[in-house]
Amino acid sequence: MRILHLIHSEGLYGAERILLYLAREQQRLGHAPVIGSIADPGAPAGALEARAAALGLPVLPLRIAPRPTPAVVRRLLAATAGARPQVLHSHGYKANILLGFLDRARRGPMLATLHGWTAAPGLSRLRLYEWLDARALRHLEAVVVVARGMLSLPPLRGVAPQRRHVIENGIPPREERLAELAQLGVAPPPAALAEFMARAPTWVAIGRLAPEKGFDLLLRAFARALRAGPPARQLLIVGEGPERARLTQLIVDLGLGEQARLAGFLEGAERLLEHAAGFVMSSHTEGMPLVLLEALQWRRPLIATAVGAIPELLQQGALGTLVAAGDEAALARALGAQELRASAAPPPWSSRQMAERYLETYAAIL
Repeated sequence: MRILHLIHSEGLYGAERILLYLAREQQRLGHAPVIGSIADPGAPAGALEARAAALGLPVLPLRIAPRPTPAVVRRLLAATAGARPQVLHSHGYKANILLGFLDRARRGPMLATLHGWTAAPGLSRLRLYEWLDARALRHLEAVVVVARGMLSLPPLRGVAPQRRHVIENGIPPREERLAELAQLGVAPPPAALAEFMARAPTWVAIGRLAPEKGFDLLLRAFARALRAGPPARQLLIVGEGPERARLTQLIVDLGLGEQARLAGFLEGAERLLEHAAGFVMSSHTEGMPLVLLEALQWRRPLIATAVGAIPELLQQGALGTLVAAGDEAALARALGAQELRASAAPPPWSSRQMAERYLETYAAIL
């Protein structure tokens, strides 16, 4: 089967990595996936395109203007036609809006995966795109969410029940991922981070430095846990994003200069979990976070907010500590707990299972 995956990417984040795992498994199963990478005209090859090429996955660069005009839609259709796809698989609102309103005869069978959803604030261009996306989804042959709890999200309200599907994210075995990082020449974590983590038991958080990840809440909760007394621990936040300056200042304001650190973006950041005291997520909203799947494979103590698929993933608290989103006091108590409970089992979803379930969905809409 020829599958064209469509995505507008700004880095190697969770959705991009899940897409690469999916496409690679589809290729191993004898199918022909292509990564259709949407970007502005003249944009250089991004991180996703480079990684896909390194993994031997065909890439179709799609350089189109960012405005959803009829001319842009025609150019995108012409570009995708060259790949002769039997199925279009969208991984973001941009492809949904550009192609979703067309009838099937023009664009071919199409489904979209909703990897996560964050309501845009106020009146903004993103809010308009969100509105258009929700209406475009109604016209697709299938819409996939990555957790059962996401079926109630606002964008799916207009999607017919028979067109809604749940396919959980899956990842390869830990050893395979580590071997791949080595094969790609990804450097190990910097020695400075290893030295920092060696000073005291360290909680690790990994994610884009964006408001929905709640890292400001995490820092305040961590400071509160330290004030409550022993045990003495540290906090390492790995990631990059628009909140970096604000979080840097918050570390200073809270007096956490010695105990908390922002490490920036780090390829293969999950390798830090080998020496971590535990992993923590403070998100206000999530789908099924890839980084939590990876943390489960390292069997470290876990703390996470009860949003999105996280309660389902942690078996309602059997595999880690769940706290309510936005509850600073509860998060502080969990961070300062005397006993750290290690995760009991790896996640039940593999990238092979994920690929097989998508192939079943493709066959159904064909």
